[in-house]
Amino acid sequence: MQEKVRTTRAHKPAVGFTPGERAQVFALIERIVRECPHRRPTSDDERRAQEIIREVFDGLGARTELHHFEFNDSLYANLALHFGLGTLGTAVSGLLPLAGLALHLAAGTSYFLDSTRRAYLLRRLLKFRPSQNLLATLPAEGEPALRVVIAAHADAAFTGLMFDPRAVRAIAGTRLPGPLERSLAFATYANFALAGIDLARLFLGPLTLPLRPLEAALTAPSAVIAALGLEVVVRNQLVPGANDDLSGVAALPLLAARLGQRKRKDVELVFATTGCEEASMGGADALARDKEGVWDKRRTVFLALDGLTNGELCYLATEGEVRDLPVPPWLVRTFARVAASEPRFAKVKPHRVPVGGTDASAFLARGWDAGSLVCIDPTLGAPRHYHTLTDTPENLELEPLFEAIEFVEQLVEGIVEERLGEARS
Repeated sequence: MQEKVRTTRAHKPAVGFTPGERAQVFALIERIVRECPHRRPTSDDERRAQEIIREVFDGLGARTELHHFEFNDSLYANLALHFGLGTLGTAVSGLLPLAGLALHLAAGTSYFLDSTRRAYLLRRLLKFRPSQNLLATLPAEGEPALRVVIAAHADAAFTGLMFDPRAVRAIAGTRLPGPLERSLAFATYANFALAGIDLARLFLGPLTLPLRPLEAALTAPSAVIAALGLEVVVRNQLVPGANDDLSGVAALPLLAARLGQRKRKDVELVFATTGCEEASMGGADALARDKEGVWDKRRTVFLALDGLTNGELCYLATEGEVRDLPVPPWLVRTFARVAASEPRFAKVKPHRVPVGGTDASAFLARGWDAGSLVCIDPTLGAPRHYHTLTDTPENLELEPLFEAIEFVEQLVEGIVEERLGEARS
């Protein structure tokens, strides 16, 4: 097929890719969007997309398997549930302070544990359904000295008012200091502050009346998050997800073919097409949990590719929705060293997201070495067409995508060199 390349932005052509490789990447993205247009987490289309990818990996001679798990299908239902209960707590606390205390503590505690992967509490009220991760492995000879897991997610995002570019700019541009920088962190910790006011009301009664304006201010983040989450749930509309994250998914077989040609014999490469990332990294969390004791943490590095074009390539030095999950310093140094290795990678810089995260956050939360690559439009604070109906194959900027794939290739080789040193004979 003829390669389609966006030319609205000037980019040097990425080197080292044949016309066939370029065409195959775009054709794979187009095929999945066409044949699996409703890739809701836990859905048949999510599974079908992974089957298509499995066919490609089987053709490359990789060892493929499905890793099964269960998760719910909507981050936004989870947000509406948690922060809706927090908002309700403030509404009833004037008359029923004990009920307000219980609701605020439930919302804050449950979301903190949920986001840090320590426990799923209120989320359990939402139905869990079967899903799966696809793992394609290029094995080492014998026990691997190093395992590099490269992941991208098959599911697509829901859209809603919160993803209007004006809202995205406002969210990305509003930064509070310290641990409250992320909006979900502020809302979560605010529920604990509100619980303190409820407790005071139990003992002081009407004397706490002057605190009502403060309660309203502390509740506002929860109310906004709950309302926006509910709007997404009611709208129930999925985006095509060509960039987020079929750009990463389609890069995986190409990376396997290219890296496999020069892979060290003592290195294992695993290419993971995860499920339920858009429901809050459900597939990555299940994989990180289930591989405890199976994969050696000291010899495993996880790398998430989450939207490889429609912006400037960045690496995240810190992940986490509520609590900071720092990327290991050695891996941050490796990102920076590869970025400095060639002038064409000079724009690859660290970035800190104000909300959300990638599959790497689930691995970091469970004690694995992990990092991620994303593309960000600095004028927007997110990739162009982020979680909107315009995230289509036609709006993909392909030259930046191939530049990103080149960077990933060199990054994987940099990780191997950092962990194992120069290749042994």
